[in-house]
Amino acid sequence: MEILNSLREKTRILHEEIEKDNIAGKIMDHSISLDEYKLLLFQNYVAYKSSESEIARFLPDYSMDKTLRLEKDLKNLGVTDLDLELDFNCDTVAEAIGAAYVVEGSAMGGMLIGKEIRNCDTLKSVGDQYFFSGDRSSMAGWNQFLKYLRSRDFNSEEISAATKKAKQTFLLFKEAFNLELTNC
Repeated sequence: MEILNSLREKTRILHEEIEKDNIAGKIMDHSISLDEYKLLLFQNYVAYKSSESEIARFLPDYSMDKTLRLEKDLKNLGVTDLDLELDFNCDTVAEAIGAAYVVEGSAMGGMLIGKEIRNCDTLKSVGDQYFFSGDRSSMAGWNQFLKYLRSRDFNSEEISAATKKAKQTFLLFKEAFNLELTNC
């Protein structure tokens, strides 16, 4: 599938750079503190809230479930000041597809992270998580997204616009991953 290959290839380096500097690595090596976990959830919440609302404007069947799950996890941990949103917009269906590629693709990493939470002594008290659940059902959005991509043909302009917006979406996540949480 030409659009998926373009999205994958042209965002790979940016994706790797952003992933390497993310607090989530501390879950993978089991060194994360509870405050760092709250920060990670908050940073993801801001990125997802900023991007999912824009995607939903152009993809009618799109679910903002990641934002809702993050909000639930944050509130369960006592983080309630969730008014922050970063400047991000989509102007076309192609751009929404590029943003959705990043957002939905993150489900794979989120599933792996969710499986490791149980192995972090400092996170034993958080209970079941809705966002980093480790549950395969978190992949449903990615699978639906792939099905949508397969149902359409994309011209070179759409592929280019989607790829450009995917890069901008990764940069949105990078911006969110630099935010601080002041009311842990």
